[in-house]
Amino acid sequence: MKVVASSVNGMKMPHYERRMLVASRMKEARLNSGLSQQHIANQLHISQATYSRMENAESEPSAIQLATLSGIYHLSILWLMGYPNFVVNATKNNC
Repeated sequence: MKVVASSVNGMKMPHYERRMLVASRMKEARLNSGLSQQHIANQLHISQATYSRMENAESEPSAIQLATLSGIYHLSILWLMGYPNFVVNATKNNC
């Protein structure tokens, strides 16, 4: 088994810094997917302005919204929440 972790750990940050990290990861994921704020806002059933406030760390997404974003982007909800990024490659033992 191979485990790789990034050095960013939102769990050890003050609340405001962690909020900024979550916002930046939301924006990064959206930009990497090529989707607009309006498209994501529609998926979350919120206005584009509300979503923009989340990406600017002016408001915080709910757990349900993070779960929805995780599904849209095919990313770990833990990564979106600021946990370190772990990649695990498990191989089946032939015992």
